[in-house]
This record gives sequence, C-alpha cells and structure tokens, in this order.
Amino acid sequence: MFNKILAPIFSGSPLTKYASLLIVLMVITWLPLEGRVGFGIIKLGCLISGVIVLLIWAFAFSRAMFMGVLYVGWQLFVASLHPATFRFSTIGFSIGLVFTYVCFYNLLYERHVFTVRRFIMLLRWIMMAFFVFCILQQICLAVGITIMPAVNLIQVFDRGIGCNSLSMEPSTFARTMLVCYYAYLKCTEYVRGDGPWSFKDLFNVEHRWVTIRFLWMMCTMGSGTAFVCLIALSLYFVRKNNWYYMLPILIGMYVFVLPEIEDKQLQRATNTIDATTTLNQEEVQETDGSAGSRISPMLNSLSVDLTDPDTWFGHGIDYTVNNNMIIEQTATLFDDYGLIFYIISLVFDFTCAYRFWSLGCVFMFMGIAGGAGTNIHYTWTLMMIMTGIRYFYDNRFDLDLSDDEEDEDEEEDTEEEIENAEYARKLEAAVQS
Repeated sequence: MFNKILAPIFSGSPLTKYASLLIVLMVITWLPLEGRVGFGIIKLGCLISGVIVLLIWAFAFSRAMFMGVLYVGWQLFVASLHPATFRFSTIGFSIGLVFTYVCFYNLLYERHVFTVRRFIMLLRWIMMAFFVFCILQQICLAVGITIMPAVNLIQVFDRGIGCNSLSMEPSTFARTMLVCYYAYLKCTEYVRGDGPWSFKDLFNVEHRWVTIRFLWMMCTMGSGTAFVCLIALSLYFVRKNNWYYMLPILIGMYVFVLPEIEDKQLQRATNTIDATTTLNQEEVQETDGSAGSRISPMLNSLSVDLTDPDTWFGHGIDYTVNNNMIIEQTATLFDDYGLIFYIISLVFDFTCAYRFWSLGCVFMFMGIAGGAGTNIHYTWTLMMIMTGIRYFYDNRFDLDLSDDEEDEDEEEDTEEEIENAEYARKLEAAVQS
C-alpha cells in the first residue's frame, strides 16, 4: 500500500523519479525543518542536485540553457556595477534556482521524462497531499489547537480554520493550488483532445473529487489571494463561441453576487481588485496594505522615468530591501537589476514556460503564478509546472498516452520472454548433443 501511495514519485526511470521528487520537494515546505521563510537544507539539496544532474545527465543547448546563461550573466553584470552591495551568496542562490529550472526543462524537453498521464498523476498526488494536511490543520484549529508541528502548523494566522497546509502561508498555498489545478485541467484536456472542459465536466466522475478538494481548499484556507485566484480561473470558461454571454454572467456575479457574500477574505479580494482597476497605488495601499505590497510594484512601474539610466540598469542587489521600499510600497518591478533584466526575465518566461495568448500568461502578470525575475524558490517551482503545460501543449498532437507503470510491466515481461527463449535454446542444444 505504501508503495502504491508513493508510485507517482518513485516509479519510472531514474531520471523520471528524480524530476518527480524535485518538483515535490520544491513545492512542499515543511516548516518545522525549513523555517517560516520556506528555504532550508531540503531546498538547498534540490538546487545542488539540480546543477549536478544538469551537468551530467541533462546537459543540452536548449532554449532554457541559452536564456538561463543570459539571465544570470546580465544579473551578474548589473550586480558588479554596484560593488558596495555585491554579494556572492545572492548570485550563487540565483544560479542554483535558474539552472535547477534549466535541469527540469532539459529533462522534460530533451530526455522526455514524463508522459502526460504520469504528469497528471503527479499533479493529483501533490493536490491530495496538500488537501490531507489542510484537513488535519483545520481539525486542529477547530478544536482550539493553534500550534501542531506534526501537521506543519507552527504559526497562528487568526483566520478561523484558515491554514497554510504544506506551504509557507495561505497566500502561497493558494498560488500553488491554482497552478496545480490549472495544469491538471490543461493536461487532461490535451489527453481528451476535444477542447477545454465545461464547468459541468469538472464534476463528472473523473474530475469530481479533484475539483471538490480544490474548491474546499481555496474557499477555506483563509486567504484573499485564493479568491483572486478563483476569479482569475473563472476566465478559463470564456471561449470564442461563448464570450458574449459568459462575460456578462461573470461580471454580473462579480458586481451583484460576490458583494453579498459575507466572507472577510472574499471582500478583501474584491476590494483590492476594485482598487487595482483605478491604477492608483495610494488607493490600493489604503484598501489593503498586505495586498498593496504585492500590487504596488506593478503600478509604480507604470510611471518610471525612462530617461534615468538607473531605470534600465538598476541600483544593485537588495536596493529595495535596504531602502524599505517594499514596506513603504514605493518599489517597482525592476529596482534591483533594472528594466533590461526585467525584459530578459519576460523573454525567459515566454520562451520556456508560458504561451503569450494563454490564461497562464494572465496568471503570471497578476502575480499569482511563478516566473523568472525573482530569487524566491516557489515562483521557480510554479514555473516548472507551467513548463509542463507548455511541453504537453507543444506535443499535443503526438502525446504518449501510456502509463509509466504499464511501460515498466511491459519491459519486465519482455525481459522474462528473452530469458525463457534463451533457456529454451540452451535446453534444445543440450538434448541434441
């Protein structure tokens, strides 16, 4: 039974097992071991192993390799322009993140470690693991236990049964589940080969419990980000042949239905979205200071001085942190390394992980999915999952629909047949002699 539970991780070829384990260890944060920042010895081991596997088993001059070298090279160049703040540890950490991503990309595109069914199985496993720990934490909170390291509950959020599950906090929990569920929808859509799912399809026998578990987590984790994610995900159901009635329905629900639902986190989400549509940073900050710290950099970036060389080349490592720009909400998206670096990051995203005309692209620009441009491990992990979507989209007309476990059984059967044939030949030769 234990082997069956872990089959999505520990079945397949050695490189398939490694790629599966890499995603699992990078996406899961065990707070008692890794701390509230979510980065400890496990993630460090992932980065070191990623670089080693890349150099020995997954090296290839792929698009990701080219963009990774360009990305790190420009980052190093800009950092060297500001020797007073230059720090090798920051550059080293960035190199680890970037080339661990390149390793995963090459394993996927060059070594073809995942079949689409295997990738779907892995996504289901991740979402189930998050759901189980979400329920365990909510049971603890419901009976008054606010700290329980055994179930990854080590901080008090004061949000009822809102929890972090296997993530750092509820907001990262929400982003992770959005990306995993969206990847699940797209990959199963490619397997079916008959276009996107309808809302009704998501509650059929195949998808019912995956969808119910996803909605439970998103609606009860106590995060305004979760409701922003759900609102963004609703755009999945808008198509070329139904936009003329789906958009009015969604807008009507947003304007007339959501304001009547008495949920603090939902109201936070809708109020923040309303404030963001004004493109006024001060209004966003007044509406929700926590959400404003994530949205303000995007709004501030719209009014930068393009004639200032620092806009293009940045101010150096940790400029925003050292000047309290995040707390004061005066930061832009490219204070540290400049606008050129930000453009390189976007090219990296669209070259390797995102299709420009896709809902995933909307998620990225909304700041609720992963991407290049940061030294935050979970954003690169989410970018890996998005790369999986891109890979199976690129190969959607030539998908391998086999199951890795079935392939292994076939290989074992083939080896057994060869051994039996060899034994029969030897027996026949002995009889003849």
